[in-house]
Amino acid sequence: MSSARRIGGGSRAGESPRAGAKGLLLYALPLPLLVVCMLALARGEVVPALALGAAFGVCLVAANLTRRGIRIEQAALRRKIVRRASVIPYKSVGAALTAAGIFLAGWLGSGYGIIESVMFAGLAALGHHWRYGHDPARRAQDLGAVGVTAEEVLDVLNEAEERIESIEAVAATFKNASLRGRLQHIASEARNILSIIEEDPRDLRRARKFLKVYLDGAQQVTQGYARATSLAGGDALALSDNFSRVLDTIESVLEEQRVKLLENDLNDLDIKIEVLQLQLEKEGVA
Repeated sequence: MSSARRIGGGSRAGESPRAGAKGLLLYALPLPLLVVCMLALARGEVVPALALGAAFGVCLVAANLTRRGIRIEQAALRRKIVRRASVIPYKSVGAALTAAGIFLAGWLGSGYGIIESVMFAGLAALGHHWRYGHDPARRAQDLGAVGVTAEEVLDVLNEAEERIESIEAVAATFKNASLRGRLQHIASEARNILSIIEEDPRDLRRARKFLKVYLDGAQQVTQGYARATSLAGGDALALSDNFSRVLDTIESVLEEQRVKLLENDLNDLDIKIEVLQLQLEKEGVA
């Protein structure tokens, strides 16, 4: 199998790298600086006002960088394959800028001495590190022996995951529980295939066209069916029959290709792809 390794724990492989609510507090904490800045301006204290305004801006930049670092960390946790480490340690830079903002606010903005301001900055940096941690050590696997890079694998996986999520989002709007269930099964089978590719990136080149055509096809017919049924009226039953036949093909081939990936046998993949492409055109639900 591949040289891929799991980085830590993390969520299921199908989840997208989102930072969620983590780090949002960093946007709220500097707000008092803005209030004090406005008060200083009202009193005609130009230098403190400028220092406080600058400190507020620096803290916002720090929040943005920290959130980006959080997203990178979560992406590293959820995948068995990771990108090469960024040249920018976003969370560490975010911590340093947070400390700089607090130092600026304390020294020039509020009149504290340098020593007190350094202490405030140090506490801010420690608090940042305690809450958000450090940037993960992220080394890309050497996949040269299998003819692909970690970036190529991840780009394909993430693109496929976006299509799967799009299918799920549209399927959730369907009133037909049977069709919803079938699309959920298709999404689950597609994610199983993504997991196989993660385990053995040698399968990427053989599966790339399959993922693109079949997931594109599933996404197109799902979105097309949703649009068409809203306008179909009496033709809705015929559309459902066409849609169901396309889903039959997609479901059967997903299962077949999952097995073939496990067996390292995709000799008839191109033929299957052509069959689906012709069927999409014939059924007219895309």
